[in-house]
Amino acid sequence: MTQIQPWNRVWDVCLRWILSAFLMGSVWAASDFDQARKAYEQGNQEEAVAGFERALQGAPGGVGVLYNLGNARFRQGELGKALAAWRQAEWITPRDPALRHNLDLIRRRLGQPEVAFWRSGLGWLTLDEWAVGAVFLVWAWSAWQILVGIRPGLADSGSGVRRVLGAAAALVVVAWVSDWVLIYRGPNAAVAGKELAARFGPLDESDIAVNFPDGTEVRIEQSRNEWVRVVDAEGRGGWMKALQVARYHPRIP
Repeated sequence: MTQIQPWNRVWDVCLRWILSAFLMGSVWAASDFDQARKAYEQGNQEEAVAGFERALQGAPGGVGVLYNLGNARFRQGELGKALAAWRQAEWITPRDPALRHNLDLIRRRLGQPEVAFWRSGLGWLTLDEWAVGAVFLVWAWSAWQILVGIRPGLADSGSGVRRVLGAAAALVVVAWVSDWVLIYRGPNAAVAGKELAARFGPLDESDIAVNFPDGTEVRIEQSRNEWVRVVDAEGRGGWMKALQVARYHPRIP
């Protein structure tokens, strides 16, 4: 009889432990989510928020959890935190109609202007999807160029294909770069509180530079201990406590 090597036994035990931990985490997350949904439907938004946050820890990046967390936050009147949750979900599923409806709703509630058509179009795809499309079209255009080099007769008959692929590749690359700029140079957090003050310096004693209403979208430009320096779309800014803003950009620490 063939004996099982010790290292195989160790690997088998480790694999079983990892799989069990993953399955148990999924079960706990599902249980927290179901309990939170029940609390939400019963009107207990505080308990719902706590449950959705626990479920989010078990399933980071769960779109359904983020969507429902935003709904519960919105019902509590916490506009900034609701907006942050929906923004995180938008990063993953930008074309979800219910999510887009909620974002339009909170923009109107905050008195923000409608999103320009071209910006809405860029947001139809995620940054990664734009990147994949750009790489594919550039590759297709390059492959056609190589094929024409191998078979020169295609230069005239296939000139339309070359132009279409080139134009499409250029357009998607421009869209990808534009989306990247909007994401990395645009807002990445929302003010989470009623009329919170941004100060000239990272000190409680510092003078107030501007007061931001709940839900104001800002860009975090600098961090220092428990403080962050934020700037809104109009260029107004100052230092706020890090706990006073809800970050929603997944690539901003």
